[in-house]
Amino acid sequence: MAPASAAESPSAPAVASASPAAPASVSASSAPTRAAGAGPRRPEVGPLPAADALRAGPPPGIPTGAPVSGAAGPTYTLSTRPPDALLVAPNPVEACVECHPDEADHYAQTGMGRALFLPNQYPPIEDFRPEKARVVHPVTGAVYRAYIDAEGRWWQEETMPGRPGARRVEALWVIGSGNHTRSYMGLVEGEVVELPLTFYARRKIWDMSPGYEGRGHFRFGRTVKPECLFCHNDLTPVIDGTLAGYRLPLALSISCDRCHGDGRAHAALRLDGKGPPAGQADPSILNPGRFPPARQLEVCEQCHLQGDARQLLAGRRWDAYDLTQPLADHLSIFVPAGPRGEAFSIASHGDRMLQSPCWQKSDGRLTCTTCHNPHKPATPASLRAACLSCHTVAQCGDAHAKAPDAECWPCHMRKGGTTDIPHVTFTDHWIRRTPGGEGASKSRPKTPPKTPPKTTDLVDALAAKRSASLGDRQAAVRLGLAHHDIWRFQGDAAHLPLASELLEGALVTVRDRPDAWHALARIREAQGHREGAAEAYATAVRLDPKNAVLRQDQAQNLEAMGDLQGAEATLRASIAARPDYRVAWGNLANTLVRQQRMTEAMAAFDEAERLAPAEAITPQNRGFALLSARQFPAAEAALSEAARRDPLSPQPLFGLGMLAASQSKLADARAPLDAAVTLDPTFGPARFLRGQVRAASRDLAGAGEDFLAWVAAEPRNPTARLELAKVQAALGQTKAALATLDAGLAIAPGDPTLGALRRQLALANGR
Repeated sequence: MAPASAAESPSAPAVASASPAAPASVSASSAPTRAAGAGPRRPEVGPLPAADALRAGPPPGIPTGAPVSGAAGPTYTLSTRPPDALLVAPNPVEACVECHPDEADHYAQTGMGRALFLPNQYPPIEDFRPEKARVVHPVTGAVYRAYIDAEGRWWQEETMPGRPGARRVEALWVIGSGNHTRSYMGLVEGEVVELPLTFYARRKIWDMSPGYEGRGHFRFGRTVKPECLFCHNDLTPVIDGTLAGYRLPLALSISCDRCHGDGRAHAALRLDGKGPPAGQADPSILNPGRFPPARQLEVCEQCHLQGDARQLLAGRRWDAYDLTQPLADHLSIFVPAGPRGEAFSIASHGDRMLQSPCWQKSDGRLTCTTCHNPHKPATPASLRAACLSCHTVAQCGDAHAKAPDAECWPCHMRKGGTTDIPHVTFTDHWIRRTPGGEGASKSRPKTPPKTPPKTTDLVDALAAKRSASLGDRQAAVRLGLAHHDIWRFQGDAAHLPLASELLEGALVTVRDRPDAWHALARIREAQGHREGAAEAYATAVRLDPKNAVLRQDQAQNLEAMGDLQGAEATLRASIAARPDYRVAWGNLANTLVRQQRMTEAMAAFDEAERLAPAEAITPQNRGFALLSARQFPAAEAALSEAARRDPLSPQPLFGLGMLAASQSKLADARAPLDAAVTLDPTFGPARFLRGQVRAASRDLAGAGEDFLAWVAAEPRNPTARLELAKVQAALGQTKAALATLDAGLAIAPGDPTLGALRRQLALANGR
């Protein structure tokens, strides 16, 4: 799940820096009718009903926990728990059980049938023993803990050794069947978020969720966007103008509807004894088994052809897909151009299978359901039978193949780790005589597999299947958006210029895509073209005026340009579209502070606090505002509260150090600044201020250490190099100071302060 979160801006004073269904085993036309007065049949195997799960209490034998494990301070609960009625979703499978009980029984055991559910609906596979359900983040040292409380509610908690306070979010949904992993989602400020810990089933361990390994992960703020949820449950209506707001309840897991369409009308007809004669197509239900093979594949490729990026066609939505239409008419799935190599992702089945000689020589007849019955888990016998439906034992040539229970896939489909999910072993669906090349072992390559050189070229895997009647005048827009997403969400800067070139060209003629204009605005911001970004934002807002997130991003660009009144007007429009948008209220307060309208700013901070009373950034930014107004006692109270609410953030500690330094209390400034640097050694503002405090205290060596670390953290920041050069010069390290200044001038040619200091040093030393 790629991160995307509209962030409230910290208002600290700036430091200058640069599956289709297999043919049904029960004929619909011969399905029984329900006897008068008979109750509905239920599957024998399956989850606890959602309503019962909410009342279940802690599972038997599972140790329960309480908040604040070892944290000296209060626990702040960031999440909200909706009423039970908004957690219990109708189960569409119930409509199918009466006539298809075996399919329903078996389907409940598949990964798709357990793709998203409520805690306690299935027996836990997780290890909740306190010593096992605790993970220390490998970079920050923060401690994350999963626990079930005495009421049976599941939680994840964040603490920092040596810091007061803790933060926690309730896990309202489990995402993932547990065949490989289980991750967890909560509800924070009305949006669905992924939680930091995942349980990795094969290794039976807790660890950080994928993408949470580095310092800058989203903690409890990684929104689960509609394109992510698309492959984990039935489609749930999205609240427009949000990143991850849904009209609750979330649909639980993937039901029959995702492959067969809404089956309620079909069930009602059949239970009433109506329907076409046996053997004829039933127009009241979709049977993918009647599709041609290419269209059968597309039913599975909804989720099992992930690609590097996915983009909707114009007018399409993630919460509405008509299965009677080709998948290619709904979205584009972009994959790397050229040879694939050995590396594969966890949802690459469709793309990898198409590389296989088995598929290429089948004239397109090989589909996912050749080997997999989507209604039941595969078995060794079923997989062997699938291979022998085309091949013979004699073709294999290995003696082991003659055994009646011999499996084919371990020799012809490589198992290994995936590129996107740690701690899993997955099957590569590229079927080959010898995976890894000739000379490799049966099931593993003898040497690490070779991967082709990385490419930024992308191709639309579905382009050839798109209906000609659609035309494709927006193909370049979707490709540009794909490059934008890989740059922005996967951190690959090589895709930024490609996204820029494609969108700048395509939007000359395709002018009705607000998402594309929004992306172009972000690109122009990243390239330093704020005026151009403002034009792109204005166009996007004109096309999508009620999008509060878009307006929020537009306001940040306007504020960066110095247009405070424009930023204020835009933020007020964002709030009008979404009155409960705490981010917009917080940024409105920041903008009002910059206009020296403190009374109005404090009122906006109050509203942000009311909307999210556990969020730390509101008292943090209030504290910086009060500090700028020299209201020192009130500033200290606000910044101290922010530090308690967020034990991992260096920002409020930096603010407390600035507060002391502003009052010439240099000794008092050191403790919070030391704590800020300990929390995040790469946090430039704290390095800058601590270096200044050290220099003022005549600790030049210590100041140089801080400024050198600041340069390492922000190598393209000319101010960091200027401060380092000053200390080097004061220490008599003229040669080093000149080299530092030259590096700064290479970043900022013509910078007058850098140039003046360089000339001064050169003259003083005859250089």
